Formats: sequence, structure tokens, C-alpha cells
Amino acid sequence: MAKNKAVEFAVIGAGRFGIFWARHISAFYPVSMYDINPDCRKAVSDFAQWRDLKECLTKPYIFLTVPIRRLRKFLSEHRQIIQPGTTIIDCASIKEPVMKWVGQELSEETYYVASHPLFGPDSARAGLKDHMITLIPGRVPYEIYHFLVSFFENDLQLSVENIPAQEHDRLMAYNLSLIHHLGRTFDGMNISRIPLMMDSLSKLNSISKVVMNDSEELFADFYTFNRFSRQVTDQFREQFGRVLKNAGSEPPGP
Repeated sequence: MAKNKAVEFAVIGAGRFGIFWARHISAFYPVSMYDINPDCRKAVSDFAQWRDLKECLTKPYIFLTVPIRRLRKFLSEHRQIIQPGTTIIDCASIKEPVMKWVGQELSEETYYVASHPLFGPDSARAGLKDHMITLIPGRVPYEIYHFLVSFFENDLQLSVENIPAQEHDRLMAYNLSLIHHLGRTFDGMNISRIPLMMDSLSKLNSISKVVMNDSEELFADFYTFNRFSRQVTDQFREQFGRVLKNAGSEPPGP
């Protein structure tokens, strides 16, 4: 797809994923970036323009890669700066609450697409090809949504999946909440220090390493705002208790 000179992106939030995402987008379109920490500008200087927040919010396409717990406040505080016709695209790992916040905080003149890239700097270090991104058209003209789908599929070579917000959050409770519980438990047990490691344990250790690259804040936010996370945790506890009981590690119940 040839570049459209009128297309510009802004990425607000220069954490690990924000920087990673902006770098890939910049191969096709100009990218402006902002973060509350000005020291981040050094990390993006070779592929993006560092701009103040007000200027970033004038760009036609804005990716929000800010922490979930700050997202609603961000929308509320800056809604007046965002120009009519701007397309906001969040990258949060939960969709139900975020889509609700957008509907409550942003005017109908602001377009919105909900996205969740199911990869990150670790899993996609070799490239984006064939990795998956979920995309939900919230409030957006067909031609803009079609452009984004085409950009993700044809340029970034991602696999685009459209899935209802509720089903997305339910499935992510297994993919993220459960895996974070396991990975952080393995890390707490210092599995990586075991000198003799079979292949199966090595794979568990790899999960732990990837999980621990994510912040505690991300894990806590996902667990707090995804209404299915506690259900999955309770299910895991129940099944793990059954395993212990069957192994004789726990006395039988009454």
C-alpha cells in the first residue's frame, strides 16, 4: 500500500510496548510521540518525533498506550483538545471497560476503534508477521476502519480478528491473568536458579521470564478491570486443590 501523505499517527505513552509499536508504524507513516517522562525521548529519537501532548492530540490517528488505570482520567482531561474527526485507538488488554469509558468521556464527533495487539516486544522480537491483533469498530466510519484493517494486514502483516468485547475479555482472562499468576509464582520460587532443568521446566521458566518483563501495574490493572479474571483464578484454585488432594498432599475433606 502506498503511503498516504495525509496520514499521521501519534503514540501517547512511551513504555516498552508504546516504543515498540511506534517503531513498527514509523516504517510506513510519520509518528509523533509523547510521554509524561521526557527522558523517554532519547529512546525514540531515531524513528519518531517527540512532541508535546497538545500537538500529539491534533494528529488524525492516535494510539493510546497508557496504563489502564490512567486511561479514563486521560480521556476526561483531554477531551476538549481532541479535534472532531480524530480516530482514537486504544491498545489496552481489556475492552469492555475501556469501550464504556470512551463512550462516556469522548464526544460523538471523535471516532474510536478498540484494539488489542496480542504480542509485545518479547513475543514479536523477530517481527510482526502473522501475529494477531483484535480490532473492534467502536464508533468509526467504514473507510477509516477499512484503512486500519488494510494497514495492519497488508503493511504490518498482522492477522486481524474481530471479536466481541465481552468474549475478548473472557478469553484474555485465561491468556493473561492466568499466565501472570503462574509466571509470577515461578519467579517467586526462583525456578531460573535450578541447576538441572528438564525441557518442560525450562519452558515454564521461559513463561516466567516473559511475564516478569511486564510491570506489576499492568498485572494489577488487568486483574482489577477484567471482570472474568477472578473467575479464572477461582477456577484455578479449585482445580489445583483437586490435584493436591488426588496426590495425597492434602487430607480428604469431610
